[in-house]
Amino acid sequence: MQQVFHHLRTSVSEVVTPADEVEIAPARTDAGRLTSNERNWARLGTLVAVVVFWLIATCFQPWNLFDKGPYTTDFYDAQARALVHGRLDVPADVPGIEGFEINGKTQIYFGIGPALMRLPFSGVSDVFDRRLSLLSELLALSVLGLAAARLLKRAKSLVANAPEGAAWWFGAFAVVATLGTPLLFFSSRALVYHEAELWGAAAGLAGLDLVLRWWRAPTRRHLVEAVALAIFALSCRPSTGAAPAMALGLFGLALAWKREWRRSLAVLAGAMIPFLGFALVNWLRFRSATDVPFPLQVFSKFNTDRQAALAANNGSLFGLKFVPTNVARYFSPFAFQWDRLFPFVTWPAKATVIGNARFDTIDHTGSFLTSAPLLFLFGLVGAWWTIFRDKTRQWSALAFAAIVATTSTFTFGYLAHRYLADLVPVFVVLAAPGVWIVARHAQTWRRWIRRTVVVAMTLLFVFGFWNQIGLAISTRAFSILPSESGARSFAEFQYSIDESLFGGAAPAVIRSEDGQLPTGVERGTIVIVGDCDALYRTDGYGWGPLERRIGGPYAYRLTGTIGMNDQTILSNSEWKVRASRSDDGLVFRWEYGNGMIEESKPIKIDYYGPTTVDIVFDPLPLGVGRVVVNGTSVIGAPVANSPDSVVDPNWTQTNVPATFCQELQARQ
Repeated sequence: MQQVFHHLRTSVSEVVTPADEVEIAPARTDAGRLTSNERNWARLGTLVAVVVFWLIATCFQPWNLFDKGPYTTDFYDAQARALVHGRLDVPADVPGIEGFEINGKTQIYFGIGPALMRLPFSGVSDVFDRRLSLLSELLALSVLGLAAARLLKRAKSLVANAPEGAAWWFGAFAVVATLGTPLLFFSSRALVYHEAELWGAAAGLAGLDLVLRWWRAPTRRHLVEAVALAIFALSCRPSTGAAPAMALGLFGLALAWKREWRRSLAVLAGAMIPFLGFALVNWLRFRSATDVPFPLQVFSKFNTDRQAALAANNGSLFGLKFVPTNVARYFSPFAFQWDRLFPFVTWPAKATVIGNARFDTIDHTGSFLTSAPLLFLFGLVGAWWTIFRDKTRQWSALAFAAIVATTSTFTFGYLAHRYLADLVPVFVVLAAPGVWIVARHAQTWRRWIRRTVVVAMTLLFVFGFWNQIGLAISTRAFSILPSESGARSFAEFQYSIDESLFGGAAPAVIRSEDGQLPTGVERGTIVIVGDCDALYRTDGYGWGPLERRIGGPYAYRLTGTIGMNDQTILSNSEWKVRASRSDDGLVFRWEYGNGMIEESKPIKIDYYGPTTVDIVFDPLPLGVGRVVVNGTSVIGAPVANSPDSVVDPNWTQTNVPATFCQELQARQ
């Protein structure tokens, strides 16, 4: 341990050696540049990663790249338009529960970096709203893959006796840094959270590459480019984007150690600019340089779990008490679980809180070891080299900056799988020299040992790759803003594969004769309600519908003509569903027995003939009724159906059996 601290203490003074001065200062060239062939392989590997991510994100329908995304995918669009008009606040209906009400205005806490890229599009029009998130994620993935390949080459010039590797290594490293990490999980669905994480990791890693390029070839242009990307990275996500600015600061201190005062002052000033920019934006939003006022978030005003977490942590969601739990889960070697159903992997058990920390949320979470096992192992080798063998301390500066930047991830009282992306830049930086250390030693191994090691590394990559694909596709189907039809289709696919492979009784299927959704059942359990009246599945946090029998107690499909006067569609002693037509479109109302009324926004339908409306209900404890028109829910109410509900005689009722439920029932 003393030796480790000795290396850390002397890292600043050893950043530049006489050999470095001879190599860098007079020649002003970068010994770590990719050759043309290496660059082509890096681009090919990155392209493979982008295409795979693209296909998974669009369910193998790449032409849907610009389809409208779900809630949160217009956050950056609204932010771009606000910037064009010289402000930071956005319309309150865009962020909804994610918004912060500050002095009568609504702010979001996401950095403005991705919004800046949208200025030529969303800044001047709302045509692109919710259509650019997936494209933005693909661009971020390509930036990260290329940056990883460049850092691999820069590390080679520092590792003693590094072998002359094949050019395809750089493409392979780009693939491992993207498809072999938790970043692949973001293909589950395009969301602002995933986009912010991807750009934070990508810009942070690319920024570290530019900082090292400037250090090796210290031209004014290289410094300006490094500072500019550091500004952008920090404006995307602080927990990864702060790394380039921190690395610049370390190199500035190294120059001061050498008494190069003028250069040191210029570099340190450049390192401060990103932090000052971040503080300015945060102050304009929240009147604080660094704090995010979670008590003022809309979500905090009605969510009792959030309120309890804030009360237990003095109004903040950050604290050292969260570190043990976060570290234990994010680095657990057991944070995965096999499953009988396709894709044969699923989420592990919920993380156990260590100590008396009161978390805001403990979500489904894997670990970095189970998400990126190959990169993690190379990272361990590279960490040893960085601490004990990095003579120039150039790489130590990058690694130290990347590690320090991610500390906020471990002090956050919100545990979620997406935060594993914050660790990707750290392990890419550490793994780069690790690749060359392993390659150098592999030259002395016997052929069968080399082949065994290659097979083992391939299996590790495949495990991490499949683990993240499996979690991505099942999460999209069942957890992240799922649709009933999409969840049912995927569940049908799972059980058809299961019947082909294993036959027998369908696994994880139970019955509920009393119409209640049970509590305390295992994640992934499907419950048959009544005589196939409805089919529900739990993801461990709540129940989601898979199928309802049309014409049963939980789903009505009604067809009739809606006129200008109010008419009742469905009613009972406690509530009525009414509809009318106005010049703006169809309007639906849910009227309660106590006189309260909820009204939908007008639905534009030019057709004046019969209209088909679905009215669906969830069994208890959900107790929610919804009116669905053309597949879109237009109004909901906190009610349950009852046996005395009556369909208006002017409306025709359709009956459709629940075929998937019947298939599962037949396997019981």
